[in-house]
Amino acid sequence: MRHIWLTTAVVMICYSSSTSAVTPAEDIAATIMLRGHPCGGKEVTNIAESEDAAGNKRITATCPNGKKYRIDVSADGEVVVTAL
Repeated sequence: MRHIWLTTAVVMICYSSSTSAVTPAEDIAATIMLRGHPCGGKEVTNIAESEDAAGNKRITATCPNGKKYRIDVSADGEVVVTAL
């Protein structure tokens, strides 16, 4: 009986994690929209990421509406979105 319960739990965990996972393209699009910028869809393309020695990250991406954005994430977690 314990084996059946464990198998069921593993299947449920695998199923729930695969259906609720957010892709990086969706996460970046959501960040852009939550900062008040139009994006025109829920996934971005042409994603480029870089990180400097201090831990600051820079992400550039193109939204479905053709607008390009730069997202700067400081090592302290501050997020700034700039239209390019």
